[in-house]
Amino acid sequence: MKKLINLLILSTVIFCSCTDPFDNSTYSTTAANLPAATYMEKTDSLKVSLWVDLLKYTDLFNTINLQASYTCFVPSNNAMQAYLALKGVTSVNQLNKDDARLLVRYHTIKGALYSSVDFTDGVMPDTTATGDYLSSAFIPTSGAIQINMESSISKTIKVTNGYIHILDKVLTPVTETIWDKMQAPEFSIFKQAIEATGFKNILNTVITVDTMAGYLVHKYRYTLFAVPNDVFIANNITDLNSLVIYLNAGSDYTSPQNALSNYVAYHLLNQQVSYSDLSAFSLNDTVRSKNMSTMAPNQLINIKDVSKVLNINYDATTLTGVKLVQLNRNCKNGVMHVVDGLMPVKSPKPNKIQWELTDFPQLASIIPNYRVASGTSNYLYYFSPTALTCYNWLSVPESKVGLYYEISNKNDAVRIKAIHSDYLVLSLGMFGWVEMQSPAIVAGKYNVFIEHFNPKNAVLQGKLSFILDGAFVGSQITTIGSSAKADAFLKTLIGTVTFTSTTTHKLRILAGDTYESTLDCLTFEPTK
Repeated sequence: MKKLINLLILSTVIFCSCTDPFDNSTYSTTAANLPAATYMEKTDSLKVSLWVDLLKYTDLFNTINLQASYTCFVPSNNAMQAYLALKGVTSVNQLNKDDARLLVRYHTIKGALYSSVDFTDGVMPDTTATGDYLSSAFIPTSGAIQINMESSISKTIKVTNGYIHILDKVLTPVTETIWDKMQAPEFSIFKQAIEATGFKNILNTVITVDTMAGYLVHKYRYTLFAVPNDVFIANNITDLNSLVIYLNAGSDYTSPQNALSNYVAYHLLNQQVSYSDLSAFSLNDTVRSKNMSTMAPNQLINIKDVSKVLNINYDATTLTGVKLVQLNRNCKNGVMHVVDGLMPVKSPKPNKIQWELTDFPQLASIIPNYRVASGTSNYLYYFSPTALTCYNWLSVPESKVGLYYEISNKNDAVRIKAIHSDYLVLSLGMFGWVEMQSPAIVAGKYNVFIEHFNPKNAVLQGKLSFILDGAFVGSQITTIGSSAKADAFLKTLIGTVTFTSTTTHKLRILAGDTYESTLDCLTFEPTK
């Protein structure tokens, strides 16, 4: 952990110092061996000389030349001229230096390489040097890649220490929270509902990572499905009072049982979920439908792909569902999608649930590289029992590691098959155990599977038993072995369960030997 903090401090110092710390460094200038900043400076055909001027003005030119890994989003000269005109200046040297440094840092991802084939319709898993997430999307008419819905990539160049993506517009640094976004006039009714129910506080909170103080501070992110005024008005709802009447809500709006509170919470997820995450289905899911927990107690939404269009709570009888009309509005504390329907609280039918055992907001808040699957080596983060509330565990003996988090090497063809390429690794020892709470699951009968990495071994090992709400499910399974020839990613049947109500469940995993188990998710598949 100390090493991690030191690395983070070094990165912060590099990007926040007032002078270029590598001013006296030299770099190769051969055509086949140019780092990013030097390549930009020496290649006139790129037409990015104003950005080079900005790098030098902010003392970051040689920093961008370091033999690290950088993804640089670089506005063209035309884009920079438009930006300078907007700021009322004629040269980069007339910009406020702090603002100029923020601009460079916001356009730079350090420690990750994104080529043109790595972009998806969603939020990138790595943050910029300002700690913010960028989003990418494909323009249907041209196939061009758009960043933050405001600037398109016109050209991509690979250099010795990363990638340069030339932009046709300067990106606007994200400075707004989700609550700030809700101040737009088009959301005035939903904004009143958020404020009345007390959700304003979490949607207006940004807690940053403080590496200079020597520790990491929790940072939570959210997803909001925002309902615009025109949708409310189309349903004869013109203000907060008429929404309360429509929902038949009482007066205690902050109570979790209140209909208005439930309605707002139903539009919230307690993680940042981009469009690419919403539209991600497992490879063997031919139905392309999944249920997701909301922040409303024991309430889920259904996401279904209908003819390559995502629908929320699709009705197969009326052939209608709520659609996303604006995607990935980046915020300092999450992401916002705008919907075209009221999206009332609705109980979906039993559906396949893939519960990632690492899917806890607390992990996202404390693990610096949470779900960042762009590295060339496995990333490990060891848990401290006193720092976590989402897991409760006992190691036997107590000197065993217990639990740790793993993100797979992006070049590992087997391990990377996990959802988000990450795992919860159990190293509990004989009869050690771990407990955690599941998301809400719709009442019904399910076959339960564990999806896991299975290291090659001629002997079956990694014995586990699963207990849901105090009752054993099926019989003991193994997570290692069955083949001495090759590693595998397996989906192993545990047993069958019947849930009589839609609610969360307590899971206990009991170890039956001393070997580690590398677990991705529990999968619940409806059965008759």
